[in-house]
Amino acid sequence: MKVAVILTEFLKDYVESYFRSQSYDCEFSYFIYNNFSHVGELYVKLASSYDGFLVSGPVPYAAILKRVPVLSRPLVSFGSNALCYYETFFQVQYKEDDFYLKKGYFDLLEWAHTDMPLYHILGQGRFGSLIYQIYKSTASYSLERLCEMEENIKHKHIRLWREGKISYSVTRFSNIMPDLLKAGVKTYFVYPNHEILKESITLLLQEMHLKTMLQNQTAITALNQQLSGSTSAIPSEFDKRTSAETLSDKDILALSQRAGMSLSYMEKLINALGRLDSGNITAQALSSALDITPRSANRLLKKLLSAGVAEELSEHHSFTRGRPEKIYKIRFL
Repeated sequence: MKVAVILTEFLKDYVESYFRSQSYDCEFSYFIYNNFSHVGELYVKLASSYDGFLVSGPVPYAAILKRVPVLSRPLVSFGSNALCYYETFFQVQYKEDDFYLKKGYFDLLEWAHTDMPLYHILGQGRFGSLIYQIYKSTASYSLERLCEMEENIKHKHIRLWREGKISYSVTRFSNIMPDLLKAGVKTYFVYPNHEILKESITLLLQEMHLKTMLQNQTAITALNQQLSGSTSAIPSEFDKRTSAETLSDKDILALSQRAGMSLSYMEKLINALGRLDSGNITAQALSSALDITPRSANRLLKKLLSAGVAEELSEHHSFTRGRPEKIYKIRFL
């Protein structure tokens, strides 16, 4: 299988070195993006040639979804998590002799829209939830807003350093690192650790194999239906999904990645399905719940079907003329 890794020049050697040291049953190719607009264009250009994609972080991931709301190939990001930040903070505290982290600029707070100092957030044990909220809000930004934020943050790093207001800065944006280093800013980069890289490629390979398996199962089921004139449900690992109301933020994020949809759209879909109060739906019912056309609902259900999130059960014959409606089971309901 062929995997395209979309990342920055700054991260390329680090990521490529790790994957080269491991033995994965796939072929890696690396592509450099210049800005968040470019990352989406790369995905569009490469989608027909690769089986899956890795992208360096949740913001580039969100940028791709802004360009391609419904993905044709599995996409997984390998952004730094809370543990990566904690490791960087410990390094900063030791090297900068700054136990309360008061002397630096931490650009992740720009995305959190809070005036609360970082050490207060850490002291209250809210840093993990802050990271998730940042990822969630990032998914709602327009592509233009994402590009604007990146540029503004880069200039703020440089301005604060030149004005002598900070002793160092911390960033997770590898794309601005070359300019910060060129400007002489003492910057700590929050690298995704090797465990994250391992988890990301493992998840992507699972998604790729699942997609292939479901495509084969769908073809086999369609053939069986033609031969037998009946329908049968496809077994799936998702049969034990809980109700929509009990899905955690992590579950919703995983579902959005599996289905190749933005986080905000997946939340909208889950809310709509919850209002239907049934795990078995038709395209017509879904179109009404989401206020979209039946054709769009059919495309959405096919996307969920190929991702293993939905399963085709049977056909429903209405009392009006026309083709019978297909009934789908949503596996997390």
